[in-house]
Amino acid sequence: MKKTALLMLAVCMAWGVTAGCANKNEDRSAASGSPAGSEGAQTEKVKIDMVIASWKGGGWPDNNHPIIQYIDKKFNVDLQIQWVPNANFVEKLNVIAASGKMPDVIRLDSPALFLKWANQGAFLDLQPYLSQYPTLQKIATPEEWALLNPQGKIYGIPIYETAQNTIYARADWLDKLGIPLPKDDEFTIGKFYEIAKAFATQDPDGNGKPDTYGFSALGNAMNLGMPELQAAFGIANGWKEEGGELIPAQTQSKEWKAYLGFMQKAYQEGVLDKDFVTNTNFNEKYAQGKIGFADMHYQFSRQTTQELQKIAPNAEFARLSPPIGEGGARGNSTPSSGKIKVVLGKDMDDQKRDRILELLDWWVSAEGEDVLKNGIEGVHYRKGADGAYEMTDALKAEGEGRQSLMWNWILRGNTNTFNIYKWSAPEWAQGMEQSIGDARKYPYRNVAEGYLPSSPAYAEKGSTLGDKFLKAVVEIIAGKKPVESIDDAIAEWKSGGGDQIVQEVNAAYKAHS
Repeated sequence: MKKTALLMLAVCMAWGVTAGCANKNEDRSAASGSPAGSEGAQTEKVKIDMVIASWKGGGWPDNNHPIIQYIDKKFNVDLQIQWVPNANFVEKLNVIAASGKMPDVIRLDSPALFLKWANQGAFLDLQPYLSQYPTLQKIATPEEWALLNPQGKIYGIPIYETAQNTIYARADWLDKLGIPLPKDDEFTIGKFYEIAKAFATQDPDGNGKPDTYGFSALGNAMNLGMPELQAAFGIANGWKEEGGELIPAQTQSKEWKAYLGFMQKAYQEGVLDKDFVTNTNFNEKYAQGKIGFADMHYQFSRQTTQELQKIAPNAEFARLSPPIGEGGARGNSTPSSGKIKVVLGKDMDDQKRDRILELLDWWVSAEGEDVLKNGIEGVHYRKGADGAYEMTDALKAEGEGRQSLMWNWILRGNTNTFNIYKWSAPEWAQGMEQSIGDARKYPYRNVAEGYLPSSPAYAEKGSTLGDKFLKAVVEIIAGKKPVESIDDAIAEWKSGGGDQIVQEVNAAYKAHS
């Protein structure tokens, strides 16, 4: 509460406004005018209800946050955000839907829930209005706007997603072993294995013990937490398109046999972490100095390096492009923009609809990004005499990133600058932007993400079939079954409902093509 009070006082001082700020429960409709740069407030205040999922740290404690006040003044709205813990979000939304009164704005991360409610007519069709909001319209491609929507209708604003993760390697281990950092065009899957085996067998940490591994994996994920390796062998990231048809990874016999032979050999030779079967999270092992190659994004690589340097002061992870397989196959796992949506409830008048769309059009503009990501100047950050920006003490106490919840958890534009703030160190900003740019060079996308929720068979059987197939994969890698037995797993997947899933997913794909 003290932190909130400090922020409230600071925003009042920054705007030169005291009336209405003394009591945070006072009716904000008494406020008038707009922050600098506003195009002028509308004459009638509009209340906007948002229901939004929250993650670690939760949402803001009340709706008097300085950024909400800024928006209220700029657009003459009364913005009310209900932050719901993500673990309970779907349950909460189902309760809301049963009441018959949908909120004005919801961010939906569940494609299945989006399709269910869109089919029930719960959302406003945005198609007739998008041309009036060009900035908002440009945050995604026409294909991303259309994803999950019926022909000719747009029921949700697509959340922009991009590849971030790629392969990182212990650069200090490479130096110790006299191995040059692989060049982009020379980093084949064979070179990956050669280096990984050196990490596992040549004591790169210098402790005289055989306690390091080339790489690790997860026993509870179809891509085993290292999608770059499967990409090199041509295995689909879930599904791929071939000849106008969507093909699931579970049917790729030839590719699986090559990949599983590689993984089984790595397990037998101690190159692959022997505990991979029971791993649910191998991030801690990176920080413990046991793993040579890692799948990470830039921010996590910096955090992991800092932790690692507590026990190995010279430790450093270096970013690489994904390894190259036969025929040049390579890729970094790429989420599909468009499957996560911001939706508007259909039961609103024209004035509210226009006010919300005007707000969201500004939201993804350069000005909106500045406010929603960095916060309010004088409240969350200040500009020093040398021209450099720095966080205020109030934001330091609250925690960097807390000012950007609306940008990160509700809607953001397609600028690839999240986690880069005005006060970010130049080397951090450059590293983040470069890492995202590099990851995007090698897209490895599940082309069926937007169509799977349309398959009743997938909803009923997909999870069980996937678990069975993954169990077979893990058993083969661990040497409990021969590589050729993957054909039995493929046949079981297809006969158990997989063929039906393929038919239904392709029907949905062709209906939207």
